[in-house]
Amino acid sequence: MGPSFKANETLEIHAIPDVSNAARIRRQPRLLTKGKFNNAFPFTNPDGTKFVFRSTRDGGDKNYQNLYIMEDAEYGEVGGGEVTRLTEGNWIDTHCQWSPNGNLIVFASNRDKPTNAPERDHGLDPGYFAVYLMSVSDRSVVRVIRSEYDLSGHVNHPVFSPDGRSIAVTSDLAAVSADPMSLPTFLHSVRPYGDIFSVDIDPDDIEKNKDMERFVRVTHSRYENSTPAWTVFSTHDPHAQWNLLVMEDEYTPACPYAHPDGGESWHMTGQICIPKRHC
Repeated sequence: MGPSFKANETLEIHAIPDVSNAARIRRQPRLLTKGKFNNAFPFTNPDGTKFVFRSTRDGGDKNYQNLYIMEDAEYGEVGGGEVTRLTEGNWIDTHCQWSPNGNLIVFASNRDKPTNAPERDHGLDPGYFAVYLMSVSDRSVVRVIRSEYDLSGHVNHPVFSPDGRSIAVTSDLAAVSADPMSLPTFLHSVRPYGDIFSVDIDPDDIEKNKDMERFVRVTHSRYENSTPAWTVFSTHDPHAQWNLLVMEDEYTPACPYAHPDGGESWHMTGQICIPKRHC
């Protein structure tokens, strides 16, 4: 919670306790981080006892961002819990998520950007963000999807599928075709943020996921598509409004359909639903 995601602004992580309790009581958010750093993107391990997050706490004057584990997810460092540093470098590691089996952490980073890359591109972040996997046990890291050295861009917001065998990402590296439906609409930026892609991974052998070349483009439209989220639910009725039924171990790719509220929903491995961002 804080005023901004700008790296030089204070951003703290809070917990809202007992959210599953149906009783209508007023819950006060509990502060978990301290030190007036920029802390963001917390994601818990499978049993909810700790969480990974990114922070500027050791980033120096340039506010570099690395990954950390909050060892006590309930009370945080404010309550005396320890913070373990996962990554260390003069770069930005961000958008981190723990895998469903607890063995891996996926995150986005610009750690491999060219040494001569500009700080800004016409006032914008030039990117060079790629997606990486880290082994929780030995802290080894492999790059899964890269951002080319000669083409700046963003490949980020990675999220695991419920079975942990796929990762969905947002990328602005996709080419724009001459089809009028895919020409970008610039509503609040001078560039489109990108489209959604997915890549299948091996959750048991991190080294097999290095620089993957086979991935699927999920969205193809003129709108900005970002921050995807997976669900194990699905519907076979294209006219149903969130009439979601559990699929029993069936992950069958299907065609996209237009949601009644104007959003775009896309069926794919495990089911991923992406509302159209148009603001």
